[in-house]
Amino acid sequence: MRRARALILCLGLGALSLAGAGRAASPVGAASPVRMGYLGVASDAGIFIALEKGYFTEQGLDLSLERFGVGADQMALLGSGRLDIASGAPSPTLFNAILRGLPVVVVADKGSLRKGFGFNVLVVRKALVDAGRFRGLGDLRGRVLGTASPASIVNFENYLLLRKGGLTPRDVAIEYMEFVDQPAAMANGKIDAAVMVEPFATAAEARGVGKIVMPLDQILPDFQTAAIFYNTQWARGHPEEARGWMIAYVKALRYYNEALRRREVRDDVITIMTGHTPIKDRAVWDRMIWPGLSPDGAVTVRTILDYQRWLLNERLIGAFVTPARFVDLSYVEHAAAVLGAAHP
Repeated sequence: MRRARALILCLGLGALSLAGAGRAASPVGAASPVRMGYLGVASDAGIFIALEKGYFTEQGLDLSLERFGVGADQMALLGSGRLDIASGAPSPTLFNAILRGLPVVVVADKGSLRKGFGFNVLVVRKALVDAGRFRGLGDLRGRVLGTASPASIVNFENYLLLRKGGLTPRDVAIEYMEFVDQPAAMANGKIDAAVMVEPFATAAEARGVGKIVMPLDQILPDFQTAAIFYNTQWARGHPEEARGWMIAYVKALRYYNEALRRREVRDDVITIMTGHTPIKDRAVWDRMIWPGLSPDGAVTVRTILDYQRWLLNERLIGAFVTPARFVDLSYVEHAAAVLGAAHP
């Protein structure tokens, strides 16, 4: 929480005058370095598949990854050029960064709540469910909800869940912690419920500490919960790398979608994901609700606009940002043209 606030404060103070700082060119024939932030959750599948299958190497790229608690923590570093690419949920930090003129933009899908793919999941402490003290959303009154950050998109999801139960955020207490820490916090009674991302929701249920009560595709159908972001100055200065990264990523998204149809590919993807995340139990990955990842990397912009209107109403952003300012789909369109039509 302190880190997220510090990064947001840095944005507000205009401390990011380094935007656009260049890097020395790579030697001829050497792989081009690309620096990226990630979260280590199920919707990072496209990143990890492209890394393990050699798709980034095919494009002449040397990808280095740095893990963060939430996507909002990456915006200051992306805007300053410390990262070339970031990933995670759209956030007030994103829109406020754009309003301050920082070179950040949404370029691709990294997870949406398509029907049957509600991988953001309300999990309630199993002891409460078993004792009959949780029967519906109204029973969240007076409970402690875990959420990743003050800047997390989960706050919007919490708002909608509470409203559906006739409650407001004032009716609950909030405890901030990273997604990876939420199952343990539920086990020791520190939190009573949380919107967890997969695989942590299914891991909490498998451990017998939580109960999945509602996948969020039930209240937010097709909602764009996560995205890939580029530093636009890096992308303009390194156009081949920016296009090549996206070709590798979209190729990986197609492999991921093939895993939804073919058992052998699914097993391969599970092996990749257990190697790159804290959840090593293959059975959890097999049971969990998989993220909706577009085989073309397409972004559902209209749902981000709905979220942004809520942020504006809550006075968490200074002004409304038009799609022309926060999204650039030219990279996924180029990748789709290079790779051809996706499998139906």
